[in-house]
Amino acid sequence: MKTFIKIKRPIIVFYLVGLVAMIFSCNEELVYPNPDIKLPPVPLDASNWEVIDYTSQEDQDGEGANNGRVWNTFDRNPDTFWHSCWNGCTAVPPHYFVIDMKTSQQIGGFNFIQRTSGTRNIEICEIEISEDNATWTSLGQFELEKSSTGAVQNKPLEEAVTARYFKFKVVKVFDGTNNAALAEISPYF
Repeated sequence: MKTFIKIKRPIIVFYLVGLVAMIFSCNEELVYPNPDIKLPPVPLDASNWEVIDYTSQEDQDGEGANNGRVWNTFDRNPDTFWHSCWNGCTAVPPHYFVIDMKTSQQIGGFNFIQRTSGTRNIEICEIEISEDNATWTSLGQFELEKSSTGAVQNKPLEEAVTARYFKFKVVKVFDGTNNAALAEISPYF
């Protein structure tokens, strides 16, 4: 058995007239988004990434429990950080670490956040990428600003690249010591 709803014409007309009146009585301009405005880059999902190689990390809790390790650079928490080993060891540059993103990803740039204490901030770093963890291509060196504010430093690439692995290499530290630290590195597309 089919059920029909009966609507009287005056009710439909009333609603249509009201809708038309609302459309024509609106005296504000319609505003469209400015195509020149760029949204901030969205970091790639790092939930299953793995640290597969590094030269040094502070894993003796010299920086506090669960701090100082490479995985702190992609935990999306700027209050945690990687630090080269110093507690019971001597850091010997050059420092680097390698991240396996588990699948090939398109990368349009990198965001960096320096350690918020301002110490051991990295002045120059180099990023290399690979598909097989054997053959590496340098994306060049990046100059970072000394910062203790947790500010994001966006470094877009000239052209997007595809890679499964990336290697972060410390070239120079602002304070000139053998130690280095970094809060976050976030590749994005």
